[in-house]
Amino acid sequence: MLPIMRKICAVLTLLAAGVGPACAAPLDEARLYLRGGQGVSVDLPKAFSLFSGAAKAGDPQAAYYLGMMYQNGMSVPRDAKAAAHWLQFAANRQMPAAMFALANLYLSGDGVKRDDQAARRLIEKAADLDYPDAVMAMAIGLRDGSMGFERNEALAETQMRFANRALKQKPTGGM
Repeated sequence: MLPIMRKICAVLTLLAAGVGPACAAPLDEARLYLRGGQGVSVDLPKAFSLFSGAAKAGDPQAAYYLGMMYQNGMSVPRDAKAAAHWLQFAANRQMPAAMFALANLYLSGDGVKRDDQAARRLIEKAADLDYPDAVMAMAIGLRDGSMGFERNEALAETQMRFANRALKQKPTGGM
């Protein structure tokens, strides 16, 4: 364990007052290196390494972060095919953020063959899981007749109300 992580664990253990060690799991540690904070500097290569190991071990959240790092060229050259692979892995495990990100790849044809119907299915699945950005995208698709959706103004208006409610409750943060 890195010295800084040992210090963090020691502080957390003291704060836990004897409940036991409260050390960060690999995914939490990776997020710390991705965003920085708690006395830890941003270290994208370390974050990438930790996300990669956890994703290869089957963690869908780590796969999502790994996919986003590939998509955005964070610590590695931008690789849309690798991004699509890891986002698909996470989407198959019911991660709505991954579904939405993968839908955007299908809409742009970035790393995958452009496919509006595949994008629509992913947006609908993510919206069904109450992912605010997907609910909003679905409303826009219905309003405009885009993203594989047939134009339906009445349903678009209903979806827009759901989207506005969901966005008001959306937690801050993200990648």
